[in-house]
Amino acid sequence: MKLKPIIIAMAVISMTGVGHAQISDAGDPEILAEEIRRSTTNLSYGAESDPWEGFNRAMFAFNNEIDTAFIVPSARLYRAVTHKKQRKGIRNFLANARTPIILVNDLLQGEFGRAGKTISRFAVNTTIGFGGMGDPAERMGIPQHSEDFGQTLAVWGIPTGPYVILPIFGPSSVRDGLGAAVDTAIDPVFWVRTDAARYVRYSRAGLTALSVREPLIEPLEEIEANSLDFYASFRSFYRQSRNREIANGRTNFEDLPDIGDFEEFDEIE
Repeated sequence: MKLKPIIIAMAVISMTGVGHAQISDAGDPEILAEEIRRSTTNLSYGAESDPWEGFNRAMFAFNNEIDTAFIVPSARLYRAVTHKKQRKGIRNFLANARTPIILVNDLLQGEFGRAGKTISRFAVNTTIGFGGMGDPAERMGIPQHSEDFGQTLAVWGIPTGPYVILPIFGPSSVRDGLGAAVDTAIDPVFWVRTDAARYVRYSRAGLTALSVREPLIEPLEEIEANSLDFYASFRSFYRQSRNREIANGRTNFEDLPDIGDFEEFDEIE
């Protein structure tokens, strides 16, 4: 049986964490594919934190069935009826819509400089960026970044907990699963209880899945075909990319804000 994850956004995290992919990062499948190849050369990476491997492999296979039957065909249709520039604009819009979550977590992590950039990006892209469809902030030297409550818990020194594959949602951990629930509560749309808001929530979730999955159809097929153990490869990629996201790309942690302990960052290679 072929093993492919369902909503790759969960691993691209950070690209990162459950449901926290930086949507626009998935726009260049060649870069992402190379990132996965580099991260999956060591299949044992993260194995020590996978005590539920039997369950996880079963969920990985289950998610693959959903992916093959529904997500990939839908992603191919999405590709067929949209232009590349339109898909890029949608990814930008989805990333811009996550601003409240990113901002709250910037502040909770003591990353006040990044919080300022988050506000600036939102103001620029929402106005002259046509509601977030464009990304003039990037061209103005304000790059995109992603934060979530799973990362915040890590900065506070909370251990990651066991690796787990969630049904439908894909790779995560106990810490990141809790973080995803908190991020859902942070999202302003979550608290609006109207039919229109419900439609927005469902539409955004579906569009996010398609937007992230579409550029990864061929790269994931290639990586799967060349992997001895795709489950272990994907686990390695998830753990390494997640650690880099938590560290905000740093390899020198002396300039991190003084919040909690950072022993977990020693795992980063």
